[in-house]
Amino acid sequence: MKTRSLFAALGCLSLGAVGCSSEGPPAQSWEVGSGLRLDDDSVVSVAYGSGPGTVVEGNDPRLADARTPLPGHGSYIQNGTQAQDASLSLSGAASAKSGLFVNGAAEVMTPVPLLRVTNTSASAPVWDALPLFSVDSSGALLARGELGRGLVPMSGAGMRLMWSPARAAFRAGYAEDEWNEANLGFYSWAGGTKTRASGHAGFAFGDQCLSSGTGAACFGSQNQTPGTVSFASGANSIASGFGSVAMGFTNNATGQGSIAVGYRVSANADYSTALGHRASSGGFSGSFIWGDESTTSFVSNTGANQFMVRAAGGVALRTNATLTTGCNLPAGSGVFSCTSDRHQKEDFRRVDGEQLLAKVARLPVETWRYKEEASGVRHLGPVAQDFRAAFGLGVDDTSIGMLDIDGVNMAAIQALERRTRELHVRDAEVDALKAELAELKRGVAELKAAMSRDR
Repeated sequence: MKTRSLFAALGCLSLGAVGCSSEGPPAQSWEVGSGLRLDDDSVVSVAYGSGPGTVVEGNDPRLADARTPLPGHGSYIQNGTQAQDASLSLSGAASAKSGLFVNGAAEVMTPVPLLRVTNTSASAPVWDALPLFSVDSSGALLARGELGRGLVPMSGAGMRLMWSPARAAFRAGYAEDEWNEANLGFYSWAGGTKTRASGHAGFAFGDQCLSSGTGAACFGSQNQTPGTVSFASGANSIASGFGSVAMGFTNNATGQGSIAVGYRVSANADYSTALGHRASSGGFSGSFIWGDESTTSFVSNTGANQFMVRAAGGVALRTNATLTTGCNLPAGSGVFSCTSDRHQKEDFRRVDGEQLLAKVARLPVETWRYKEEASGVRHLGPVAQDFRAAFGLGVDDTSIGMLDIDGVNMAAIQALERRTRELHVRDAEVDALKAELAELKRGVAELKAAMSRDR
């Protein structure tokens, strides 16, 4: 049973291979049919407009795949009136779409296939539910295949969009021989111009990016990622180490787990990191090097597991969010200058110099060497446990703050200076007494001499 919907014709609906005619009466070009069964076995009524005066029945074979409604496509009929989907513009005869309503409620219908190619041969692969290749009215595209079956669709030079199910590989852009079968890694992706992804699950995008490592990714211009699960971006950089990263310009990450980021830097040892400008890990594993842009000379690590920085503008270390505490190593200097601003301090307490001197006098001070330091190197000073027990200073009993030990030394020097000043006063008094005594002795001697003459 059919019921005709009365509203103006909206133009031509492309439905599979159905043609459209620009002629005929403009009115009553939509039909409501029945018999379309959805996946849940419910029966719906459908209305299709395939051109003025043309009726497409609900049981038309071209509707075979129009089963599950999808939002965002088409218009629908409600109460005999064409209704508009918010995502579509239906003004104008060329914008008519297909629609349906279920149990009287308006719904939006699945886009209709425009093109489909199906393998009907007796040999595999054969899919009943989905074709090998299809394009629907919403612009969706499906291209199926089977791993290991078939050849590369196109070899040699040319501009193309290419999908090779045999390798599960996708290509888009321009290539010469980079996209020949020998250069197509399984499950790989490459795009741009003359890019190559020959490794398993490799990725290459840009200009002449070459990804040959398993799971490697290459972006940018003329970069290479021969290392397994390596990554490169920028230009003219190479990541050849396992899990290595090279980013920037003309950088090399050759060590396992190495990182080279910047301009002409080289991380050429396992687990090394080279950053900045013209810096190299020097072949030392586990090392870190940072180079500034103050010179065109290379800076290099000199030992394994070393941290080195070239910073001609100085080094600033900060230990709070407002950057008001920390230490600076000024440009050209070899001395750390650390925060000692009065405005950054509180809870001041005076120190008894004499008591401090007594503690210093009892503090063990010896020469010693660090267990892991080079043989023959010795140091002089107290240990942290004794220092903490004596003065209660510092953050723990395993370290001595340089400011703390300097403060103890300063307070001890002040106490000694007071003692020295007092001794100077006493010395002056003694000298005066000595002068008086000498004068008395001289007077006594003169008196004795006079008495001797009188006799």
